Amino acid sequence: MENRLQAIIMAAGRSSRFKTNRSKLTELICGQEMILYPTKMLEKLNINTSVIVGYRKAEIEQIITRQHKNKINFIEQAEQKGTAHALMCSQAAWNKDHILIMNADVPLVSAELIDKLWSQHLDNSASASFIAAHNLDPALDSYGRVIIENNLVKIIEAKDYKAQTKATGKSQNEPCCINAGIYIFSKNFLNKTISEIQTSSVTGEFYITDLISIASQKGLTVEIVDAPIDQVRGINTLRELWIAEQIKQAEIINHWMTNGVRFQLAQTNCIDLNVAIGAGTVIGQGVHLLGHTDVAQNCKIEPFAIIENSTIDEHTTIKPFTIIKDSTVQKGSSVGPFANLNSNSIIEINSQIGNFVEIKASRIGAETELKGLSYIGSSHVGKEVTVGAGTVVCDHNGHHKANTIIEDCAYIGANNALIAPVIIGAQALTGAGSVITDNVLQGEVAIARARQVNQPNTRLRTNSKHVSLSDATGS
Repeated sequence: MENRLQAIIMAAGRSSRFKTNRSKLTELICGQEMILYPTKMLEKLNINTSVIVGYRKAEIEQIITRQHKNKINFIEQAEQKGTAHALMCSQAAWNKDHILIMNADVPLVSAELIDKLWSQHLDNSASASFIAAHNLDPALDSYGRVIIENNLVKIIEAKDYKAQTKATGKSQNEPCCINAGIYIFSKNFLNKTISEIQTSSVTGEFYITDLISIASQKGLTVEIVDAPIDQVRGINTLRELWIAEQIKQAEIINHWMTNGVRFQLAQTNCIDLNVAIGAGTVIGQGVHLLGHTDVAQNCKIEPFAIIENSTIDEHTTIKPFTIIKDSTVQKGSSVGPFANLNSNSIIEINSQIGNFVEIKASRIGAETELKGLSYIGSSHVGKEVTVGAGTVVCDHNGHHKANTIIEDCAYIGANNALIAPVIIGAQALTGAGSVITDNVLQGEVAIARARQVNQPNTRLRTNSKHVSLSDATGS
């Protein structure tokens, strides 16, 4: 295939029906930009690919180059005059015997379908081949209609078809087959006929679909490959984007279900394309697994947790409403509920992170317990440490951050403020309510709070239930 077939992806359109002032091809579908679905699929098939760009070309080129480096060639269609005009812009790049041409907005197309189209095209020595699908949904009215009459094949683009229907006042026996926008043409046929395409009287554009009727009228072989509509859905509106993403999402979840992952309420989950999940793991309602997240075997991800670009090791529990980003939770640990891990934090084995704890750019040692309502930032916490509820590491002085070290088996009392930079030595203890500004050596006890003083009340008012602080202190 790679020696005889090259691909051209049509990616120059303005995405006007999205009404977002962005190219639809940059929108994410299950965590991956739309334009990367066809480019990665063609790379899997080892097909040399060129992409025709126009609207928002810099953004599209950046996305593709980041993924494929310099493996894909870009061709600019400076002025959008239709799909055939885009094809004409690419003529200098035709260097194989056959040219695969496809729209960029078909993220559900599989490598197997392209392989089937290629095989049928080659086996029948076709000049032109394309993919069609049966469609009974009247809402999908933006596709070209495939018409076969008197052994001649033609495709009427949607705008032209609507204009003809309006002019005649009848539906022309609405055809059930639509054009998927995926073609293979022989290069010889293209070179001979590309100049024969005329502009549409309705839109003034040059249509690539005219090549199908030209081939058919010349008595050349035209092959049609049927495909399910859900495999070839194009995306022209935000509604169609939503539908395509739901189909892709169901495909992803179905894959993991067949590999031993339980989803307690699958229709509420969001699982990105590049996520991996181990067998025996249970995914709760409303869970989002995003980016390049890797969840190992026998984990429990409880409802409404959001995990992005992170690693969750086996036998780990992530409790409800926990947010984890760019971090690692090692084997046997428990995090949450309502915890937040971020900025490359690491939780080592069998540690317990409690309610409303944020851990930022820190490493938490094995068998360590962090109680609720705490903030640990820019810190290295050793193993078997206990950090009491309400503890805050004060890691920023208004200009820069400083590091805190809590060594093995230390005990941090509740409601401590640790003023970085500071080191709490192994087996050291800090009293509840302390503000620790100096290092605490190994085994020491640090109590950094004002001593409580109880004074007699000399101004007790018989007509007042409460005594003010100024009364009690005599100030």
